[in-house]
Amino acid sequence: MDIEVLEKSDHKLVFVVENISMEMANAVRRIIMSEIPVMAIDEVIILKNDSPLYDEIIAHRLGMIPLTTDLDAYKLPRDCDCGGYGCALCQVSLTCEVTNTTNTPLEVYSGDLKSNDPQIIPVNPKIPIVKIDKNNQLIIEAYAILGKSEDHVKWQPVSNIFYRFYPEIEFDEGKCNKCPDKCVVSRMCPERLYDFSSGKTPKLLEDYWKTCTLCKSCERDCPEKAIKVEYRDNTYIFSIESDGVLPFNTILEKVFTIFLEKIDEFVERLDALELES
Repeated sequence: MDIEVLEKSDHKLVFVVENISMEMANAVRRIIMSEIPVMAIDEVIILKNDSPLYDEIIAHRLGMIPLTTDLDAYKLPRDCDCGGYGCALCQVSLTCEVTNTTNTPLEVYSGDLKSNDPQIIPVNPKIPIVKIDKNNQLIIEAYAILGKSEDHVKWQPVSNIFYRFYPEIEFDEGKCNKCPDKCVVSRMCPERLYDFSSGKTPKLLEDYWKTCTLCKSCERDCPEKAIKVEYRDNTYIFSIESDGVLPFNTILEKVFTIFLEKIDEFVERLDALELES
């Protein structure tokens, strides 16, 4: 497996991976989407709510606030010695107590949540929760636990993840000289993969593969058959968007740990079936 990183920031990672089957690529995507545990608020106690929103709506909004996660410090409740009852190894407490002493409505943000663990906090302090009017209060006690998005989407470690084929385009510029339409097909390309700055025949951009969607409209409609669009076998472009709950290196390390655990479990179950037969 060969990997080349194309783009990396705090919230987006794009890379090319070669020598990997489609089944493996899809397994990586599905594990990242549904089986990597992250922190999210799961239990909310509303002590006072003077806002115009119902308690249930506020609780739902709190559950959807992404929280930074430390996988080394906490366990899934079902794996904890407390049996999921709630202890310092599997649960984080967050409180919010806001009183509006002004004469205008006050916005309560995610940054108003105070955590008993400074490593487990909202990834963005400016996520709005609710507005309260003058002389009103909002007092909340909430508890966050590790979970997986196969149980609820609030425990999803990434905002979005997808992969696509690595495109390969063969473009015969010589055939364009005979084209009476001045290459109208390539001019209509939605991804602007061709360069017309020379004023003569178009040129295929060197980095066309970064944006080509393999729609094949240029190949299908070219009157001179100068364009051939294919994709490279066992090569995919991954794009991952994160809201910041986990760093990308942790996500990728964890996905292969989970994958290998699944392989070991499969082998054990297969051996057990062979023994029974």
